[in-house]
Amino acid sequence: MTAALLGAILLAATATAALASPIKFNFTFAGGGATAKGFVVFESTLLSNPGSNSFILPNPAVLDVQVTVSGAAAGNGTFGIASFGEVFFDTHGATLNLGKELVGQPTPGSPWGTPDSHGGDCCFGASAPAPNNIYYFTLGANGGRSGESMVLQTMAPVVLSVPALDDWSRLALALMVGGAGVVLIRRRHSARLPG
Repeated sequence: MTAALLGAILLAATATAALASPIKFNFTFAGGGATAKGFVVFESTLLSNPGSNSFILPNPAVLDVQVTVSGAAAGNGTFGIASFGEVFFDTHGATLNLGKELVGQPTPGSPWGTPDSHGGDCCFGASAPAPNNIYYFTLGANGGRSGESMVLQTMAPVVLSVPALDDWSRLALALMVGGAGVVLIRRRHSARLPG
């Protein structure tokens, strides 16, 4: 293995790890005695900000979704990503600060999170019994058929930590890199010996 090939492999592994950048938001929708709490995880490198994002699932831009509905006349329960067909995330032309609470951030129209057509949108498309988008920033339980409108109250980022390498992983990585270095040195030394 040449030094150039080893360098390319290490660079590709580093670049792949650097490109992946998940961002998780916890949210709460509430209204009419019903609540929908959960989270959505986006691949931030695929999320347009500013932009109007409409992701048909499955989609590499949406890594996970979970919504738990309670207090509704129908459609209570916990629903995962397989329950949803689409995720909307529209900034209404604003560049949102994805590191802070999103609800209330300014847009060229209404503050983000306002249930009108002037401030963007964030909702989920689904059919019963999962909650479904029925208006801007508004979910309806049971596929939108329950009669309860749950409006977005909060959508805040969660810090996702990259798992640290444990001692054995660091040792294995050091041995692999060291072993590759020894092989390269021996090959260079062998190539210099007269044959």
